[in-house]
Amino acid sequence: MIMSEKIGILALGHGSKHPHNKDVVTGVAELIAKKYSNVVVRTGFMNMNSPTMKEGLDAFQGTGVSTIVAVPIFLAHGVHTMEDIPQILGISRETRRTTIKIDGRDVTLIYSEPLGTDELIADLAFRRAKEALLAD
Repeated sequence: MIMSEKIGILALGHGSKHPHNKDVVTGVAELIAKKYSNVVVRTGFMNMNSPTMKEGLDAFQGTGVSTIVAVPIFLAHGVHTMEDIPQILGISRETRRTTIKIDGRDVTLIYSEPLGTDELIADLAFRRAKEALLAD
């Protein structure tokens, strides 16, 4: 990545009839945007919530981004992250990237890994355990 590039992040969620999933994905996107003010952040959902993933991509119109990274806010790979989302976004499962048009320009769309096993996730899980113990 060239640091002078304007980068977009599309935070992807599953979607749910319950508000919790959308709230978490939207909250994570807002935290990224607040912490990394040089990045344009949008959200998109597979189903039941808006914006859809395609609407999330459309929301980059007028932002000047040259690359968008689609980040699934999922803990692990599954059918949705390995098949459904790449298909919705038109991304090859092998290369994990494609080119889309935004404002008439070619923009690279890259698909990242889900959150996965990470020290930050372990720290958060431990913090949640402590919170549960203290609430008892």
